[in-house]
Amino acid sequence: MPTRKGGPRPPRPRRVVPAPEPVAEKPAVEPSKQEPAPQRAKTPRAPSRNRLFPVGVSLYPLDSETQSAEDWYARDLTEDLDALAAARCSLVRVFVSWRILEPQVAQYSAEVLDRLAEIVAQISERKMQAIVTFFADDRHAELADVTWGTKRDPRTDSYLIQRETALVATVVSRLTSEKGVFAWQLGNEAFLSKFASTEALAEWTESMHEAIREVDPARPIGIGLDAEALFALTGVDAREVVDACDFVVSHQTAAYRAYAAEGPTTSGPSTYLDSFMLRVAHRGRPVLLDDIGTLALDHSAAEEAAAVRMGLWNGFMNRAAGAMGRRMRDMDTERREPYFSDPFETLVGLADSEGNTKPSFSELGAFIKVTARIDLSSYALIAERSAVVMPDERYTPLPSLAGLYDPRACLAAYVAAKRAQVPVAVIRESDDFTEYLVLMVPSAFELCSDTWERLAAFVQSGGTVLLSYGGGDAHPAIRDLFGLEFLGDGGPRQTLSCRIAQPEVLGDLGSFDALLDVPNYALLSSQSATVVATDAEGSPLLTVNQVGQGRAVYVALPIERAIAQGDPWATPAPVRKLIREVYGAVARGAGCGAPVTCSEPSVEVALFQGDRDDVLVLLNHSTAKLDVAMSTDRRVTSVSDVRGGTPVAVNGKVFGVPIGPNAAVALRLGYA
Repeated sequence: MPTRKGGPRPPRPRRVVPAPEPVAEKPAVEPSKQEPAPQRAKTPRAPSRNRLFPVGVSLYPLDSETQSAEDWYARDLTEDLDALAAARCSLVRVFVSWRILEPQVAQYSAEVLDRLAEIVAQISERKMQAIVTFFADDRHAELADVTWGTKRDPRTDSYLIQRETALVATVVSRLTSEKGVFAWQLGNEAFLSKFASTEALAEWTESMHEAIREVDPARPIGIGLDAEALFALTGVDAREVVDACDFVVSHQTAAYRAYAAEGPTTSGPSTYLDSFMLRVAHRGRPVLLDDIGTLALDHSAAEEAAAVRMGLWNGFMNRAAGAMGRRMRDMDTERREPYFSDPFETLVGLADSEGNTKPSFSELGAFIKVTARIDLSSYALIAERSAVVMPDERYTPLPSLAGLYDPRACLAAYVAAKRAQVPVAVIRESDDFTEYLVLMVPSAFELCSDTWERLAAFVQSGGTVLLSYGGGDAHPAIRDLFGLEFLGDGGPRQTLSCRIAQPEVLGDLGSFDALLDVPNYALLSSQSATVVATDAEGSPLLTVNQVGQGRAVYVALPIERAIAQGDPWATPAPVRKLIREVYGAVARGAGCGAPVTCSEPSVEVALFQGDRDDVLVLLNHSTAKLDVAMSTDRRVTSVSDVRGGTPVAVNGKVFGVPIGPNAAVALRLGYA
């Protein structure tokens, strides 16, 4: 995979110091009678970084709003690069400035090119590699604002695009022989978000890609946008553009976070947003989890550290190919009362504006040190056999509300699966279903006709479908697939009532009445389905239908959308338990539950399986310190920290683990 090149840092060469001349002395014992000196066993040197999970930081060209565009990387970078090398980082992102590299048409600054090559060489000297980004915007350095471009649009104007391809060819030609270049990145989201159409973005990307490949046929090429975040902001569908790249980036923007999971950064759905967007972006390409950290300078140092720590572990536990911090140094901003941040301003770093590292930088180093002990060539994350299905209606234009509600409903479904400790992926409605055992379709307004046929075939062949009603007229296929007759939409309700009719069929459920704004409720009658729970009036709420070799589970309300539209942090406890138990029971019933579970739903579990032992990683999504009980399918003989230390005997299937607030724990499980 492109983002998995490179390797562990080789040991530093030892300094050769001449030994002093020996002084002849009479041996205490004659040479023939001397005992040979005992040989000390050599301790294997611990790896300094995980070669299959590179970690890095973006190094922005300006650190103060008072600097001008011509101050591009004018500061001595030695201190920052030394700090990153000491933390055992693998990657550093640097940004090309079109503005100062080509001050006049077709006249390139040799001084700027030399400075760029010098930066890459400095990175390489410290056993790191650079991701070189061509067209970017950070709202300060005016990187892509050429003074001679007048008012032409660099994204669509044919003349400027010609100049851009020439610039790319010039930079690649200058740096292609540098070992320190890891990959080329065409732009960042701040620049790319100004494309007005998918066609314009695709044509521009193809032109830049060809310009690189004419000079460098080998290094990976990526584009610095998250397709989901871009579509939510601009309506431009960049999925095919991203799929054509060698590697993909995934990141949350301020606008997407406000849309999908606004609220506390250290608790609730927002702590799952990084991994959710990573799962959405995972399309058979290596995904670099990008821009980890807080989005504004109004957080405490502890909150910044928690955001970095959770972002890194979210990536590691959810199949990222690497991770990048947002920036190295804080931007020294002008005083603002009240503080206001542009969605694309990248102000928060791992060090303050003077270069003094913050607790978040320590978190970066600690993460690299721990994950260096987990060899991903020997341990593999267990396969996700359950998937949340993102409906294709997500991409239909207004007045359809699917684009507004579906991603948030899918996030609520994803969080429910994670809290049930189900290994889960996020796929598109048009994707192949055959590699999964459970499909979760949350609160969709309308699925494609052929999707109903594919779902029916999926269940007939032994799969399980969990689908919640989306509102309006239900598709006629629910009669055969779910064994239900649709009698109409009962409309909105302010109270969700649950009366259990068949205990233990879908988990440990109990009857309740909870305040929850429910936008729609399907009025149903059972034809062949088993009614597991009803509302207060006896209308089916949860049903299970056996079809062929599989099962079809129906929820009579858009429960995921109801959670997402309300206050996700204040969802009534009975509702949280209902959705968690249903998701968990469906996965376990299909045989794709987790082999290791935790007593606390707020703790995410990831199991990396090896030949002789396993690595268990736990991530606490709450702000409380917890003492959790872990349960395993196999008998565990001992548990130890992956960093080493004395193993603790277990000799059973249950053991306890303490875990701090927003903290991660990595353990090695030994078996008999």
